Amino acid sequence: MHRALIYGLVGLVLLAGVLVILQIWGVLLDPAFFFKLLATIGVLILIAGFLLVVKLDFGEHKRLKDENYID
Repeated sequence: MHRALIYGLVGLVLLAGVLVILQIWGVLLDPAFFFKLLATIGVLILIAGFLLVVKLDFGEHKRLKDENYID
C-alpha cells in the first residue's frame, strides 16, 4: 500500500511538471482548463499524501501497541 501511494504521488508530481513544461513551451491549453487540471492534480496529491501519513501513523501505533510500549 505504501509503495502504491508513493508511486502515485511521484506520478502526479511528474504529470504536473510535464503539463507546466508543455504550457511554457507552447502547447497551449486553455488557461482555465490548465489551472483546473493543475488544481485537480494538487487535490489528488494532498489526498494521497494524507492517506500515506495516516497509514504510516496507524502502522506505527499498532507496532508500539504490539510491543507493549503503549496500552
